[in-house]
Amino acid sequence: MFNKVQDDIHEEKNCEQNNNARSFPRMTLTVDELADELHISRPTAYELVKQEGFPAFHIGQRILISRNGLQRWIDQQWDPDPAA
Repeated sequence: MFNKVQDDIHEEKNCEQNNNARSFPRMTLTVDELADELHISRPTAYELVKQEGFPAFHIGQRILISRNGLQRWIDQQWDPDPAA
């Protein structure tokens, strides 16, 4: 019985730590997350990350996309020259 209570307390602390770690959005997206967020196919997402000016970068073999950069890129697609 005592072990069960300890296990429950330990599990509750782990859950609380995981929730705290995810209380704010991550700074980057993977290509799969990009595809999911933009509701596009995975191949289309890979084509996007190859475009010049798209906010993607490599860390080793991994391709990551800046969340803030993505938002700026999307805004530019709507109004590429706001001064005009």
